[in-house]
Amino acid sequence: MRLWLPVLGVLLGACVAPVSLEERPCPCGEGWTCCAVTQMCVREADSCPMPQEQPSTPPDGGYDGGTDGGPDGGPDGGPDGGPEEPDGGDPELVNRCFDEHWCWENPSPHARYYEAVWAAAPDDVWAVGAPGIATHWDGKGWKVYRSATEQTLLAIWGTRSDDVWAVGRQGAVVRWNGKAWQPVGTGLKQHLVAVWGSGPNDVWVGGFDGALLHWNGAEWSRPESTPPHYFTGLWGTSPNDAWVITAEGALLHWDGQAWSQQPRFHTELVLSLSGADGVLWALDHHRVPATWRIRRYEAGTWSVVYEGTESLDSLVALSAREAVAVGAHGTILRIDAEGAHLSSLEISEDLEHVWGTPAWGLWAVGSRGQAVWLKDGQWKSLREGAGTMMWGGRALSATEAWACGDRGTLLRWSQGRWTTITSDTEQVLHSVWGASSQEVWAVGAGGTIVRSDGTTAAPWPQPIAPETLRSVWGSSPTDVWAVGDVGRLIHYDGQDWSVSPSPTTATLHRVWGTDAASAWAVGDAGTLLRKDGTGWKAVALDPPTSQTLYGLWGSSRNDVWVVGARGLVRHYDGQRWTPVVPFAEGDLLDIWGTGPTDVYVLERREEGMTLFHYNGSTWLPVPIPYGGDFNALWGMGTAPRIGGFGGAILRYRP
Repeated sequence: MRLWLPVLGVLLGACVAPVSLEERPCPCGEGWTCCAVTQMCVREADSCPMPQEQPSTPPDGGYDGGTDGGPDGGPDGGPDGGPEEPDGGDPELVNRCFDEHWCWENPSPHARYYEAVWAAAPDDVWAVGAPGIATHWDGKGWKVYRSATEQTLLAIWGTRSDDVWAVGRQGAVVRWNGKAWQPVGTGLKQHLVAVWGSGPNDVWVGGFDGALLHWNGAEWSRPESTPPHYFTGLWGTSPNDAWVITAEGALLHWDGQAWSQQPRFHTELVLSLSGADGVLWALDHHRVPATWRIRRYEAGTWSVVYEGTESLDSLVALSAREAVAVGAHGTILRIDAEGAHLSSLEISEDLEHVWGTPAWGLWAVGSRGQAVWLKDGQWKSLREGAGTMMWGGRALSATEAWACGDRGTLLRWSQGRWTTITSDTEQVLHSVWGASSQEVWAVGAGGTIVRSDGTTAAPWPQPIAPETLRSVWGSSPTDVWAVGDVGRLIHYDGQDWSVSPSPTTATLHRVWGTDAASAWAVGDAGTLLRKDGTGWKAVALDPPTSQTLYGLWGSSRNDVWVVGARGLVRHYDGQRWTPVVPFAEGDLLDIWGTGPTDVYVLERREEGMTLFHYNGSTWLPVPIPYGGDFNALWGMGTAPRIGGFGGAILRYRP
């Protein structure tokens, strides 16, 4: 559902003072300046454009051209084992790089959420939503752009291919000029949830607390006749024919001079407004009992044409008698002259917005980067790659890596891209390790063990232990260890898996070692185990800790790191474990590096996630862009990967 729904109770019916635009400059970030005439932000080095002109130098747009530039190097778990090799300049991957440091590798184009979609043509489609991201579909693939705002964008509309507007939280307005997205100043701080226009000199934006402004190509204004409502939908046909609807069902019409009240209906929340052939359509929601209605406004009268309990979020009108609505878990509702037809796409994501025309087809976008296109009667997903939560990853060589996650997801990175390997299990896979590309192991919930030969995979046929396995590592094809809940330790000797004695009942989160004679495992309540020639033994930390230990990695027997909850870090130099001064306050989930002076740690806090880099003397934060929850850190060469929500795999290019 839309991000503005939780505050509905506070905002409905609130009376607000008219918005004053006098002496209110557009909000521009550092390095930008406000153009008084157009109320738009341009770089300080550029001159202000006259109305309807485009800036000579656009702000940062999508990353394009050249080779990928981020090297892939040696195997995980020790020093690099050979020269670094680039990804081969895959243009598809290049177009998913937000800046010089971060690229999405899976899924395509990203796993963040969408809130709105609009198209200028079948090969010119924009989708927006999550902060900082705007994606463009050219009919063949996606390209990622900076959206020129760090606010969530909730609605989008365009008048032509080089004049596209998007609005969102905290009064955010951005405009595409054909080359890049630019911030547009309005002075508003209210959330904006609707935008519509008939041309570059006739654009309306609307939202919370009476926010309703008009752009005439030179300045913003608020007509004196504007009532102080909470506006949720805009639609029109010309500068003299625009419609706006409020959350509670009040309808207003603009005739070019003033807004006038029209027949209304009473509801708790209007979610969407659309129109076609002189007929308006609206989608609204009642919470108790939970019902969704689709109404049609024709000849001055509202009529209910559908009522149901399926969760719907957006509606688009195709004609006076046809409309399509979308909603939770891929729900599709089509209304035509024969009635209402409810169906569901085979996707798990919620669809938040739908837009289209009878000639071009329909586009719908939603959670976890899902975008679908209806063309010639068939819905096609435009998102490529796995969309389930990622829990683990590991590099096998300079050019190969594996990742695993929910619902038995198993991915292989080879030839510059991630591909799915069918695992024949629906269990969560928490960790993956391989002795070679022909022998890869993944472990997970319910004691699941999966083996892959690089092209196929299957669960191990004999059950070994029922407890969840959380980590797997090996020194060779005949020496593989897996650890998990209640201190479970199991071993593979090249022929079979067997349970080994464990000195603890604490959950073990990670296992790692340098060779068959030296391995470590960490877990809950400060548990640290060491394997030597006689078996596994508990190691007492000094000082002791009750914090959970999550991550474990080293470059040699004399350089081993452990990280855990609340910023805990310990380092082993071959003789003793030494506390490291905390450099972060959150939970440290994972650690990986290439050597003693090149180490990365993944931190999670309520405020978000951060990747920290250690250069041998200092820990420096590396912000992770555009939000999202990540669980795993691994790398190839000097390039770390992080994996998490919605199948997201991001690569950091140092």
